[in-house]
Amino acid sequence: MMPSLFIAHGAPLLAIENNMYTQALNQLPQILPRRPRAIVIFSAHWESPVQEVGSMDVYPTIHDFGGFPQELYEIQYPAKGDREIAEETYELLKAAGIPVRANEDRGLDHGHWVVLRMIYPNADVPVVSLSVNPQLSVEQQYAIGRALSVLRAKDVLIIGSGSTIHNFSYINMRETTGAAFEWAVEFEEWLKDTLTKWNVADLAQYRTLAPHAEKAVPVYGSEHFVPLIYAMGAADEVRTAERLHISFRYNSLSHTIWQFGLPAQ
Repeated sequence: MMPSLFIAHGAPLLAIENNMYTQALNQLPQILPRRPRAIVIFSAHWESPVQEVGSMDVYPTIHDFGGFPQELYEIQYPAKGDREIAEETYELLKAAGIPVRANEDRGLDHGHWVVLRMIYPNADVPVVSLSVNPQLSVEQQYAIGRALSVLRAKDVLIIGSGSTIHNFSYINMRETTGAAFEWAVEFEEWLKDTLTKWNVADLAQYRTLAPHAEKAVPVYGSEHFVPLIYAMGAADEVRTAERLHISFRYNSLSHTIWQFGLPAQ
């Protein structure tokens, strides 16, 4: 069975960088059980009050950022869609009682394509894009992921793309050595302990239980955290979690890769 993944997409500059995190992303195809038939991917940059499922023949590339080098705006990632998997995704969500609608207009934002381009640079794996809703409870977000778990048995790779720590108030763009604030490390270690124990009850109360949660996941900006919960929910029937990578940029922006749902060795 294919695992589900949470992948931090970092700043858009990640798309043109070569560092230990981008190298870890480049190596992901080698650790997956097989090449996926399709990728279903939640992006923190597509917020919607109703769960949306992208269904297109070829996705346009959205450059949803400003003030970056021209090289970034010239990147195209013309991923093909998979209408059959999109339809099945839609029906699974509907059957689970989750309000859902199809979207045939929206392309891939940088939360989608920065991650996908690092893993499959040739855009040769079909994609189904999904929105996120940070206004839902953790339990509701987990249930959306769980509704899609059967796709993993059909060689569909489910990815949540966001960031476990994402707060512009604490980003220091001059820091490039990989050093991290102590509070950021403490938050990530609490999260590691909670996820590896598959403690959904504590995760649902992370705002009060996790150290420094108010810094790591600001109330006004939880959209980057919630893709983690979708990815975890998609592995509900095989409750294993492994942090494959962690590093930091700008003192606080965390780059993490989480793998869920592979049987323990």
